[in-house]
Formats: sequence, C-alpha cells, structure tokens
Amino acid sequence: MKVIVRSAISECELNALPKTSIREIFDLMCKNLLIFEKWYFGLMYRGSDFEQIWVDGSKKSLKDFKTVVEKLSFKVKYFPEDVGEELIEKSTIELFFAQVKSDIYRDEIYCPADTCALLASYALQAKFGDYESDENKKWSAQIKKLIPERVLNQHKIDDSVWEESIITMWQKHKGLDEEDAMMEYLKLTQNLEMYGVSFFKIRNRKGTDLLLGVTALGIDIYKPEDKLNPQISFPWAEIKNLKFKDRKFIIKPTDKTAQDFIFFTTDPKISKLILNLGIGNHALYVKRRKPESTEITRMKERAQEMRKNREAQKLKLNKERSAREEVERRETQYKLLIETMKEEMEKNKASLLEAQNTIQKLQQQLEELQKAKEELEKQQMELKEMMERLEQSKNLEATERQKLEEEISAKQLEVQRIQDEVTAKDEEAKRLQEQVDEARKREEEMRQQEEERRQRELEEAAKQKVEEQELEEVPEGADTALPELADVNDQLREQLRVSAVVFM
Repeated sequence: MKVIVRSAISECELNALPKTSIREIFDLMCKNLLIFEKWYFGLMYRGSDFEQIWVDGSKKSLKDFKTVVEKLSFKVKYFPEDVGEELIEKSTIELFFAQVKSDIYRDEIYCPADTCALLASYALQAKFGDYESDENKKWSAQIKKLIPERVLNQHKIDDSVWEESIITMWQKHKGLDEEDAMMEYLKLTQNLEMYGVSFFKIRNRKGTDLLLGVTALGIDIYKPEDKLNPQISFPWAEIKNLKFKDRKFIIKPTDKTAQDFIFFTTDPKISKLILNLGIGNHALYVKRRKPESTEITRMKERAQEMRKNREAQKLKLNKERSAREEVERRETQYKLLIETMKEEMEKNKASLLEAQNTIQKLQQQLEELQKAKEELEKQQMELKEMMERLEQSKNLEATERQKLEEEISAKQLEVQRIQDEVTAKDEEAKRLQEQVDEARKREEEMRQQEEERRQRELEEAAKQKVEEQELEEVPEGADTALPELADVNDQLREQLRVSAVVFM
C-alpha cells in the first residue's frame, strides 16, 4: 500500500505492506531525515476537527490506518524546555526550525509584528547567509512567506518598509552560519506564549468551554478567546498523576490538601491523546533532571566535535575572506592612488606648460622692451639734434623756422608715445616676472609636499607589510601580485619627470 509522510522540509512516498508497523515507518523517516534525537518526534494526522491525532507506534500497523496512510505527518511531538541546551544535532535543529517557522507563518503560533521582523531576518540569514545587495532580490519573495497574513493586515505598511526594516536587522547577523541562525530563531520563538503548546477543547464540571494546553512544563487551562494567558497552571512537579475514564479526565495534584481538577473532553480518543502527551512530556521533564545517559553524552560529544570542525572551517574561510578583502582593499587603494597621481601629473603638465608660456611671453616682452628703448633713444637723439638746429637757426627765414618748430613738436609727441610704450612694456615685464617667481615658488611648495607625501606613503607601505605578515597565506588561485605602493609612486614620478623634460 502507498504511504505518504510529510515533514516540514520534505515529503516521502513509500510502498509498504499492510502489516508494516507504524514504528518501522517512523524509524524509516528518522533515517531519511538523519534524525537521531527521536524522542522529540512522532507521526500524526488531522482529525475531523483538524485536531492533531498522534499515532501510537508501539503496537499498531498500517492496516489499522487505511484511511490516513497518505495523510501522515512527521512532526515535533515534544518540545524541549531550552532549545539551546537540549537540541543536539543540526538535523534536529533544522526540522524544529522549519516546523516552527511554518507554524508562525500560518499563525498557529501567535507572534507580534516586531518579533516577526526579527525572526524573518534570522530566517533569511539561515537561508542566504550574509546580506548582499542584489538587484534581482532573490530573497525578496521570501519575506512575505515569513510574515503572517494577520500581521500584514494589521499593519498597513508598504512592502518596501517591511523589506528595509528586515534588511537592517539581517545586516547585523553578518558571520552567523546556518545552524547558529536557526538556533537564534528558535531561542526567540521558545519565549512566545503559544510555542510548544498542544491545545484541546474541554469543558469544566459546570459545562463551561475551556482550552487545555499540554507543554514541556506542565498543563495549562485557558479561556477559548485567550490562548496567551493561562487561567490555571499545573506544573509537572505538582502533578501526582493523570487518569481518565471515557470523557472524564482527572488531574491529581501532589498536594494532598488540594482538590483534584476534573474536566471533560469531547471524545474518549481525545482523553487518551491528552494522557499520552502528558505522560511523554512528564517523562522528558523527569529525564532532564537526571544525569545524562551514555547515548546522550555520546551524541553531544559527536555534535560538539562536528561543531568544532565547522567552526575551524568557518575561521579558515573568514581568514581567507579577510585576506581577499585585504587584497581587494589594496588594489582599490592603488587604483585610487594611480588615478590621483595621474590627475596631479596632468595638473603639473598644465602648470609646466603655463610656466613655459609665461617665460616665453616674458622673453618676448623683454625683447620688445629693448627694441622700444632703442627706438626711444634714437628718437630722443633726433629730437636733440632738431633742438640744436633750432638754437642755431635764429637767422632762418620765418617760414623755415616755423616748419622746424612743427617738426620738433611732432618729434616730441612721437618720443612721448614711445616713452609711454616703454613704460607699459616695462610694467608688463615686471608682471610676467612676478608670475614666473610665483610659479617657481609653487613648484618648490609642490616639491616639498611631494617629499612629505612620499615619506607618508613609505611609512604606510611599511605598515602594510607588517599587517600582511600577520595574515595567513591567501588560498591558492587568489591574485595578490600587486606592486608596492612606493614602486607605484616611483613609476608615476618617472613619467612626470619625462613629461617635464618634453616641455622644457
């Protein structure tokens, strides 16, 4: 006959004989799911009222469950008091995580909005690892599968706001591996009021409808409208025994002065189920308070060894990642430095060219000034000769004397014009000389700055060498053949020197 068993992480289809026992099916599922902590799990199906009905695997076979053999579920039946202390194997943690995450999404475990967001961030860390910006947002669709519809409907917030809030939390989990992320998720959920509670409809002796919850710590009684705050609690340490007859169920306290608590179930099968869950939870409660069995000790030692190996591998990967990041940082630093020095080289080229142009203008101006001075001297000599002729021309005709005087006046104007031109050219030459002096001053300042920067870079290079020696060897295949910072600077300075020669 065909048997289908579903778990929170997989579905298994089997072909088995009708005489196959439920225990064999359970053991086969544990084997398939690599579950060694079998005592937390069981096989169950849903009843007519969608209640959980756990299958007693010790006696019955598949032929006793013909109507439900394709509707079986492998689920957590008993919850630990402290997941961090009690869950041992990663496979167990994974199945707990998947089931609780599903129960929260379906709102079978009530969870406040802020806790939902934090849990979602741990779930994303467990599935995708460290957050990385991704335009495709492959994780975006997962967010809606992590937040209950009730929460989304109560808080009319845009998806982008949810996303931003969850990502902010997710980024804080950097470095957390899958198992640790799942465990942090479970540590949070175990504090939720409805976590690990199996609810059943009951009535008290007055006929009042109530809910009974069986947990790892005891039995609680709730009002139907409030599953978060129990009205009465019976810790396992205060319960002497549990018994039922038909639909009548009795909780007998250890305190002899206390009255028995009597209630009525909806069906004798439910009474048996409550008793079964009560006995199982109580047995685990007692077991936790006794010395560990050899089996548990060995499992913990094996799990601890595996965690140590994973931690060692994690440290190795982190060191390799740090080494790669350091290589990338240095490469980025060198690229930025090269770009900066290229820009400075271009600026230096421009400054050098400007200085050369200024010097050429100055030389040209000095030549023109010299020519203007020579012309001025020539005109002054001619004017002097004309003045001497005027002194000697007392006996000349009036017409000739007037003509000479006019020539002298014109010559004086020409001399004045040349004088003004010489003065202007002299001022321009002084201005150009100041520019040349300023350029030389800037060049000297730049040279000093370059020397100071070179010294700082050499110190930084030395510091980096020391830091690199502290890093372990980068994994084979990683390209770390980057030039030393000082070498890069020397190469660029040589390019600048050659460029400067070209302009000279």
